[in-house]
Amino acid sequence: MTYLHRLDHPFGVHYACAASWGACYATRFDLAVVLVVLANFVAIISGKPLNAYAGARDDVHATDERRRAVQEIGARRVLALAAFEMIFALALAAAVSWKAAIGVGLVLALHLAYNLEPIRLERRGYAGPVALAIATGLLPSVTAYAAAGGRADPAVWLLFSGVAALATGQSLWWAVPGRGGDTRTGSRAVLHAFSETTQLTVGGLLLVGGGLWFRFGPLWAAVGVVACSAFLLARDLPTAGQRLRYGMSAAVASTIVLASIPLLAQAVSDNSAGR
Repeated sequence: MTYLHRLDHPFGVHYACAASWGACYATRFDLAVVLVVLANFVAIISGKPLNAYAGARDDVHATDERRRAVQEIGARRVLALAAFEMIFALALAAAVSWKAAIGVGLVLALHLAYNLEPIRLERRGYAGPVALAIATGLLPSVTAYAAAGGRADPAVWLLFSGVAALATGQSLWWAVPGRGGDTRTGSRAVLHAFSETTQLTVGGLLLVGGGLWFRFGPLWAAVGVVACSAFLLARDLPTAGQRLRYGMSAAVASTIVLASIPLLAQAVSDNSAGR
C-alpha cells in the first residue's frame, strides 16, 4: 500500500506539506481546517493508485513496485480503492463547506483527466506535468488557505503560483529522456525541453521570492528561494535514478521550508511584540 500510494520516502512528507500549505499561510488550524487538510491529503494520494492502475493496464509485464502492487492486489480492487478514497476526500471537504468541496472536487477531476482515457493528460506533453502540479500543489494550497480564512492577498497568490511553476519544471526536468547525452549531441527535442524547464524553474523562483518578500520581507524571501533552488544541485548526476532520488529529496526539503516560513515568521513577530 505504501508503494501503491507513493508514500515511500520522501513523497509522503511532500504530500503532507502540500495538503497543509494553505493553512500554514493563513496560520490557522481549527477542526474545520484540519478536516480540509486531511481531505486534501487523501485527494492527493488517491490519484496514485489510479495512476498505477492505468500504468499496469498499459504494460502487464512492468516490474516497478507500484505495478507489482497492482498485480498482487488486483486491478479491480485498486480501482475500487482509488474510487473510495476520492469519495471519502470529497465527503470530508463537503462536511466543512461547499467551497472546500469544489476545491477538492477539482483536484479529483484533474486526477481522472490525468490518468484515464480518452483524455489521459499523462500522455499529452506539457499538459500532464501542468495538471499534476495544479492538482497536487496549487489547488490544495488555495483550498486550505480559503478554509482557514485566508485573505485575498496577492503575495500568497504569487507564492502558490510559483510553487506550481516549480513543480511543473521539476516534473519536466526529470521526465526528459536521455537528457545528458542528447544535450551534448544537440538533440532539438531535448534542448527545447531543457529550455522550457529552465524557464519554468526561473519563473517559479521569481514568483516564490516575490510572494515571500511582499508577505514577510527580504530575509524570508532569500531563505525560500535558496531552499527551492536546492533541487538543481542534482541536475548533473549521472543517472536518472540518482537525479530523481536526490533531486526529489531536495525538493521535499524546500517544501518543508516553505510550509515552515509563515509559522516561524509569525513566531518571530509574536516574540518581538511581546518584548
